[in-house]
Amino acid sequence: MFNIHVLIDDAKCFQTVRDMRWPDCVCCPQCNSKTLICFGKDDTQKERQRYQCHACSKRFDNLTETVFAGHHQPLRTLGLFG
Repeated sequence: MFNIHVLIDDAKCFQTVRDMRWPDCVCCPQCNSKTLICFGKDDTQKERQRYQCHACSKRFDNLTETVFAGHHQPLRTLGLFG
């Protein structure tokens, strides 16, 4: 298991989630297409990247369809990696 509490800031937490979820490159959770555009950042968590898939037009972010989806606390405080 990975202990997320050793990470210092939210940017590192989001980067770790991206690296664990998409080790090769970000892909659409609906159709697995790798043809995406960066679609801005979350209003409350600037480190949380948004994407839009060119193939199916689905919009998603780093946490879509993960255990973290729907949580509004900073990732470093959730302790779900512990």
